[in-house]
Amino acid sequence: MNIEKILNRWGRSVFLSCSDGWKSPLFKAFIQPLRYKTKLYLTGTHTPIGINSNDVYLYIGPPNHDLTRLDGAYRINDSDKTKYTVDRAEKIFAGDRAVYIWAVIRKTTEA
Repeated sequence: MNIEKILNRWGRSVFLSCSDGWKSPLFKAFIQPLRYKTKLYLTGTHTPIGINSNDVYLYIGPPNHDLTRLDGAYRINDSDKTKYTVDRAEKIFAGDRAVYIWAVIRKTTEA
């Protein structure tokens, strides 16, 4: 199944922005709370039932918005005006083709 069709149907509207004022067009992505039971990618408070993620989220988005190439000046913005920074991002491949971007993102508070 085509992941971009799923994103376009069920994802939320987001856009990328940069501190220099640049903004991408709207596109669709999944942003969901991330709840790990291990210490693989995140910092936070570990509890007997898992990790308190401190506003850490899983991002799944289209490969044409490549978060792996962005630096700290960029943000992901959602329709609720929440901004996120990228902690870690990877391209996920099917064969030789990138099919989506997987990322761990964190809410950010900016003035």
